[in-house]
Amino acid sequence: MDITVVAAHAMQQDAARLQGIAQNLGNALTPGYKKQLSVGAGFAAQFSAAGAASAPAQASQALGAPMRVVLDASSGTLRGTGNGSDVAIDGDGFFELSTPSGPLYTRRGALRLDAAGRLVGPQERPVMGSSGTVVLNGDPFKIMPNGDIVQGGSTVARLRLVRFQEPGLLEPAGAGSYALGGATLDEAPFVPRLRIGYEENSNVDSAREMVNMTETMRHFEAMQKIVQGYDELLEKSIRKLGEF
Repeated sequence: MDITVVAAHAMQQDAARLQGIAQNLGNALTPGYKKQLSVGAGFAAQFSAAGAASAPAQASQALGAPMRVVLDASSGTLRGTGNGSDVAIDGDGFFELSTPSGPLYTRRGALRLDAAGRLVGPQERPVMGSSGTVVLNGDPFKIMPNGDIVQGGSTVARLRLVRFQEPGLLEPAGAGSYALGGATLDEAPFVPRLRIGYEENSNVDSAREMVNMTETMRHFEAMQKIVQGYDELLEKSIRKLGEF
C-alpha cells in the first residue's frame, strides 16, 4: 500500500472542507443561509480501501471522490424586525421563488412589492403563491401566520410553502436561495406557521467554524509531514542501495 495515496486523498478532503468553512463564514450574516457540511469516508475506511488495492492507481480509484457537500437544513435563530412584510418560517418549509431557469427555494422572508406590484424576495425574485406569482395593487397588505395575504379586508393570495424529504441535498444558488438539486419535494400537505415581523438568521456558528478551520489546517499539515517523511525515507533507501 502506498501511504502517499491515502495522505494525498486526505489533503484533498481537507481542501474541500476548508472551502466549505470559508463559504459558511462568508455567509454567517446572510439571513436564511444554511451551512454547508463536507462529508466523506472515514480514515479507517479509506485506509482499508487503499490497502485492498494492488497498485497506486487502483488505490486512488478505490478511495473515490474527495468529498461531497450537503446542507445542514436546521433552523436558525429569529431576529425581530418590526416590519410586517418580514416573515420567518416557524418549523419546516421553504418559500418558493420564480426564476427564468426554474424555481428556487429560500427561508429568507424579507418580502416587498416591486414596481410591477409583484411580491418579491431575495434578488428581486417573485415569490410564488398557491395560484402562481403574487401580484398586488398599491394598497397596504398584511401577511397572516398561515400564509394568507390580506388586502382591503379580503384574502387575495396565499404564500406557497414547500417541504423536502431530503433538504440536505438542495444546491446553493446564492443569497440564501437553493435549487432543487438532489432533493425531493414532499407532497404531503402541511399548514405553514409564519412569524410576522421576524427574519431567520443564518444557522452558522462562527466560533464553531473557526475551530473547524483550525482543526482542518492542522490535519492538512500533518498529512504534509507524512508525505515529506515518506519521501525522505525513500530517498535514504535509494541512496543506501547505491552504496552497494
